[in-house]
Amino acid sequence: MVRGVLPLPQHRDLVRVVVWDGTAPTTSRAYDVPLLDPDGNDVPAAELVAAVRQLVRHSPGDRPPAPAGPRDGHGIPVVPVDTVRKILDAHPAALDLSDALYAAAAGIAPSRDTAGDTDAGTGSQDGLVLLGFLLLDKGRERARLYVTGGGLPGTVGLDVGLRDRHGAVISAITGLSAALPSLIADDQLSYNPSDETDPYCATVFDLTHW
Repeated sequence: MVRGVLPLPQHRDLVRVVVWDGTAPTTSRAYDVPLLDPDGNDVPAAELVAAVRQLVRHSPGDRPPAPAGPRDGHGIPVVPVDTVRKILDAHPAALDLSDALYAAAAGIAPSRDTAGDTDAGTGSQDGLVLLGFLLLDKGRERARLYVTGGGLPGTVGLDVGLRDRHGAVISAITGLSAALPSLIADDQLSYNPSDETDPYCATVFDLTHW
């Protein structure tokens, strides 16, 4: 599990991520992870998370670090960026379904309305609220997001895709996120019906094609 994410003032193109077993601080290990790709572009947040997963999976975590190896000011062993790059070259970071679920939830969860944007007397829509989610079917290609507010008739389920047509994990649902307020305001959700019923919501809509 992640114990810390630390800035490196002398190396603004790196971030130091500290992981441990959640019980013993002596199991801590820090990785200096690049924030830029080989072309000098920012590494997306989802890919940074995927990179840390690969580092934890493929580093010799069961072998104690060498006493003479680099450590930070807290005594935590540090895996330097050159070693990190070698590990990631051998085991490239890959997105998984946890990244897709996070992207779907983050895409649907709204930012808080600013004060004065709504007027209770005019029936203006409140913001959407994400209540929960569920990974569906054996193929694990879609999830159901449970949302309410925003003029919806109670709690509804929105089925969203987690993989593209090539089977790759989707790391963002920006198209659906941008269109959803209009779909609700213009009653367009009714054109995306689902035959499924769900005990956790009043209605289910199929948005997997977005």
